[in-house]
Amino acid sequence: MITVSDLPALNATLNGIAAILLSAGYLLIKRGDRRRHQWCMLGALTTSALFLVSYVTYHLHAGSRPFPGQGPIRLVYFAILITHVILAAVI
Repeated sequence: MITVSDLPALNATLNGIAAILLSAGYLLIKRGDRRRHQWCMLGALTTSALFLVSYVTYHLHAGSRPFPGQGPIRLVYFAILITHVILAAVI
């Protein structure tokens, strides 16, 4: 049984699978293999949709988690976070 505490690992796994499928789809379309490209894109879409459900479920149960790091890594974290938020809003 999957618990709420398992969801961050599941989210990372789903994101990794989606990235692999997107990369494979890119290579396949460059080679002209439209059918396999289409399957990769559908797989990436499905995996991303599952990620979204898992992500929202986690945050509904766990709430907001402040970043615990200190020092320079905190600046790196917030630089990545702000670009992520801006790109998500644009999309």
